[in-house]
Amino acid sequence: MRRVAALLAAAVLALGAAPVLAQEAARADPAPRADHHMHIQSKLITDQLRAMQAAEPDIFDGIAADLFAERTGADALRELDRAGIDKGVLLSTGYMFGFSAVPMEPAVRAERMRAENRFNVDAALASKGRLFAFVGINPFAPNALDELDYWSRQPGASGVKLHLGNSGFDTANAEQVEALGHFFAAANKARMPLVVHLRGAAPFYAAGVNIFIDRVVAQAGDLPIQIAHGGGYAGIDQPTLDALAVYGDAIARKAPGTARLVLDISAVMQFDPAKLPGAGKSTETRTHDEMRAAYVAGMRKTGLDRFVLASDWPALASPAEYFAREQTVLPVTPAEWTQLCGNLAPYLRPEWIRTREARRRTLSR
Repeated sequence: MRRVAALLAAAVLALGAAPVLAQEAARADPAPRADHHMHIQSKLITDQLRAMQAAEPDIFDGIAADLFAERTGADALRELDRAGIDKGVLLSTGYMFGFSAVPMEPAVRAERMRAENRFNVDAALASKGRLFAFVGINPFAPNALDELDYWSRQPGASGVKLHLGNSGFDTANAEQVEALGHFFAAANKARMPLVVHLRGAAPFYAAGVNIFIDRVVAQAGDLPIQIAHGGGYAGIDQPTLDALAVYGDAIARKAPGTARLVLDISAVMQFDPAKLPGAGKSTETRTHDEMRAAYVAGMRKTGLDRFVLASDWPALASPAEYFAREQTVLPVTPAEWTQLCGNLAPYLRPEWIRTREARRRTLSR
């Protein structure tokens, strides 16, 4: 039961791991060109979360109430408009139906995963080019490669979101590492960019991140890859700083698979990891400001062009409030903030979109 609870905590974190921040009247100036990490959800996911809460109520202590509210593409566009942001990336939580700790027939899992992914893709299609949908897949589920192949042929599907904490991934599990490498290779062949939440309930250490880079990311070729939450799962602790250093070193040595790798910094600067469900007593003596400064030092060493802004809406706040606060707490210069606001993940750049759509048209003939 303890293992199930830990997995549930990792799964819930993807959607909202803290109380909503206080509303602020201002918005960031300049505003980001894109919010690279947003979530909408249909009634299917809302009902799933309520069932999970009934089974494990303690896991949901302190979780934002918005977690249990259905949200549409129109809601996402309204929040982007409030924030003065042009584009948003919708990361489907369809992978929640691949969560093995919640009993469900395999056929029902596959059907609901497909339906939640369709909900996100349809929202992107209706947005006239402002929203980009990444379908959610558990890469270890029996239908994983079929789901990847299906969406690689569908208009409106821009890539795949993998929540490896939700999927129970452990870099110490050689079979899982091999299977995940195969999925990354298949995503590269399908030209479906990946957004990856790596950290979950398993022990998280630099050697494991190196395994992920050298044995999994290496299979992705030049595919765009976005690492969620700045390499951790929210907030900043020493394992997150260690992971950031590993990604920076891999980029510096031009490790296979890192040519188009970026990190989003959603919920990194504005969240205390000690507040995670099930978190133990921390031995960290540094202040939040000191931890933020240490993380930004790692960003500068890696190169600010490798970082994109993202809110994880609705986990902490709406994009307008989130980025207004981000501009105040992120210890960067005004010029560096302007640079970060202008950064776009490779999959949002016009040249990639043109190439991706040309391939999809070829497949559909």
